Amino acid sequence: MKKILIALDDGPTSEKIASIGFQLGQKLNTEIALLSVVDTTGLITEGGVTPRDLADSIKNDFKKSQQILIDKVFKDYKVWAFVEEGKPYETVLKVAEEWEADLIVLGTHGRTGLSHLLMGSVAEKVIRHSTKPLFIVPSK
Repeated sequence: MKKILIALDDGPTSEKIASIGFQLGQKLNTEIALLSVVDTTGLITEGGVTPRDLADSIKNDFKKSQQILIDKVFKDYKVWAFVEEGKPYETVLKVAEEWEADLIVLGTHGRTGLSHLLMGSVAEKVIRHSTKPLFIVPSK
């Protein structure tokens, strides 16, 4: 195992997922990359803000969040960082394939009921479609 891809959103469990992925990467002596995905499928804007402006703003926020995590969790460990646009589960799988990741680490939000039906589950879709091994971190 040479490469671990850690998929993160901007949620409250991102640091936990990054920390677990980092511990795993250290023990296995692998390269590590962080991935955040701007979900462009449902960007709706009001006023003078275009969907492109909103996507760029979200991308910048993800880059800042990733840098904070890198400084806090990974410190001097070399970490790749990707911020991509698209459908989150498809983009996670695409980047994992292109970066030649050996393992994907991602978290679950534990949503149930209507919010799960409406939003779907990125982790669930990655699990169903991935050809790569996965390490799933529960939110609870």
